[in-house]
Amino acid sequence: MSQGSLSLRGGVLWVARQARRAHVQPFDLDGRALGPGFSFAGAGGGALALGGIEVDSDRQLWSVDGRAGAVRAFSVFGRESASFVGAPLERDDARGVLAGASDLALHETDHALEVLVACGGARRHGLALLRADGRLVASLRPLGDPRGRFGDIARVVQHGPWTYVCERGARRVQVFRDFEFHFSFRIELGSLERPEPVALAALPDGRLLIALAGAGTALVLTDGVGRVQAVLAAIGEGHGELRDVGDIAVEAGADERSGRVAVIDRDAERLAVFDLAGRSLGDFPSLPGDPQGS
Repeated sequence: MSQGSLSLRGGVLWVARQARRAHVQPFDLDGRALGPGFSFAGAGGGALALGGIEVDSDRQLWSVDGRAGAVRAFSVFGRESASFVGAPLERDDARGVLAGASDLALHETDHALEVLVACGGARRHGLALLRADGRLVASLRPLGDPRGRFGDIARVVQHGPWTYVCERGARRVQVFRDFEFHFSFRIELGSLERPEPVALAALPDGRLLIALAGAGTALVLTDGVGRVQAVLAAIGEGHGELRDVGDIAVEAGADERSGRVAVIDRDAERLAVFDLAGRSLGDFPSLPGDPQGS
């Protein structure tokens, strides 16, 4: 299986995993399946490298395939409704090339939908903003430097005007406002080596939930500039502990106890739910692609 990807919209949690094919299914946050979901293969029925997913306001599910350098959208019934590929692969690190894409995020306004596509590796053009038909709008500048390089982007998140970029290789989060670099931060966890941010979710009040890998594997709650306020879950194999986190999604509540955080971990073999106080609320009984699941 892949590391797995999550998208939460309107109380519906979409879970995606991949073996040879990609498997996608909707759930509520109590773990109940809300439909059978669907599966899809890569171009021409071949293999794919499933990156992130996100659901738009029309309930289209967008996905990125790093193997083909392609973005595809599906209806909730699995009918492909849109697709585009990046620029020709004349060289890896060029504007609009999407080979090795790891994640995507959607930017919706009253007038248009745009797609941010992130790519792994050390790349100058590692984060592209494109129109829904694949036309390139901009290549975001790492640290505001047109000659800089992103350090292996694992996840990108769009929240209003803010773009959050989790760079696993550089062990930092870059923050853009209106697609212009604003600031960056690294997570500090005591005397541990700086951990690797691998997934992020933004809360309405500006706080951030960040999943960390490496020696400091954890799920942490930070303020808007990355100062750790609480460790919600730490590394381990036990109840309420995490390993090999793939993605997170959050539904904010009226308080810490009513908020919900979904975490897919253990090489996408488990989906766990926590509240914002760090209390474990249990695991989902089945996931898309399971022998017992869909």
